Amino acid sequence: MSTISESQHATKFDPRPTDIIVALMGMTGSGKSTFISHCMGVDLGIVGHGLQGYTQAVDVHVFSYSESVNVYLVDTPGFDDTNLTDSDVLKAIGNWMGQTYSKDIKLNGIIYLHRITDTRMVGSAKKNLIIFKKLCGENALKNVTLATTMWEAVQPSDGERREHELLETQDFWGYMRSNGAKVERHYNNRDSAMQILSKFFTGKQVVTAMQEELVNGKKKLSDTEAGMELNSEYRKMEEKLNRQLQDRLDELEEAQKKKDYESTAFLKECRKQLNDQLAHVAQQREDLNVTLAKMLATSTFPIVRAPGSFDDKTRRPSNTGNAGQAEAGRPGSPYLDPRASGMWQGMEVPARGRSPAPAFPPDEQPIHRCERSPAPSDAGRTPRKRDLLKAMLGRGPRLVVPGQ
Repeated sequence: MSTISESQHATKFDPRPTDIIVALMGMTGSGKSTFISHCMGVDLGIVGHGLQGYTQAVDVHVFSYSESVNVYLVDTPGFDDTNLTDSDVLKAIGNWMGQTYSKDIKLNGIIYLHRITDTRMVGSAKKNLIIFKKLCGENALKNVTLATTMWEAVQPSDGERREHELLETQDFWGYMRSNGAKVERHYNNRDSAMQILSKFFTGKQVVTAMQEELVNGKKKLSDTEAGMELNSEYRKMEEKLNRQLQDRLDELEEAQKKKDYESTAFLKECRKQLNDQLAHVAQQREDLNVTLAKMLATSTFPIVRAPGSFDDKTRRPSNTGNAGQAEAGRPGSPYLDPRASGMWQGMEVPARGRSPAPAFPPDEQPIHRCERSPAPSDAGRTPRKRDLLKAMLGRGPRLVVPGQ
């Protein structure tokens, strides 16, 4: 079977004025890699964002649309990535966007993907969406396409109801659509992916709010709109953790007065865990306190993955939603080469305008709570003491620490 390493080769990111550059954003598992697989006609396999640091969190893929046009698809991690902290994710996106804009390379647009299978907008999805809006800024929304995925996995009536809620709720997609964002459905095949992508073949370009802030405004990442939004999330987390810590300290003092040594040991461990989590959140906030110059000084530009020759070993993605299960063998379809497909014939791609940019001198996260297994001796305790221990174990809200 062909894999990403076998069917693709690495190249430098050096787009021509006629090339098209589109970024894909959304939560982990929203279908970004599968979308790219459909566009490229090559199975990308399981594309993850590993522990190699935030510069590796942004993947760039390129395929040839015509002799004069290459299409670059930028795959970004979501703010629910299990291997990267939210600060790392924002640094990765800010680093890539700042570096390209400072080199006078601009996006043609952004596609934000969302699973229509999600029955509700959970906390991590809301966080992704809010930071995405802050990152883009109002002026860039006309170059944004909001696309729902995984329609093959829902009943049409359920999907339409959820789509309606997305569009009619201002805090979800309503605000962005009212400010020029396009809305599409992705039906998990190449025709659908290319139809969505074709909306950006106009030659129009976009500069995001984050690019303006980092390059023109020379702001620190923490002072950008997206950075301030993420910082606000961290402050809320610190407040929750501090409340939890104070509760445990009060209970610890009470246990020590009663010389309850078992409860004392347990609560001291809780105190340690909470202090560790507070230190982790503080570190993530500090990680945002960085300029673009500092990010560039400690990073390398991501490589670009380009398809190799489309031989008999190359696979295209299946319509199952899992790019890793694509069928082997070259399909009898012209879609492996966009130029061979009649639906794209005659489409002209204007040259990219290049106005000079000013020179410039990375569902909820894992839950952490204090737990212990019931000791055999618990059965012999008095109801009052057993109830006290249960109350200590269950007291307080769930702890959610971004990035852990």
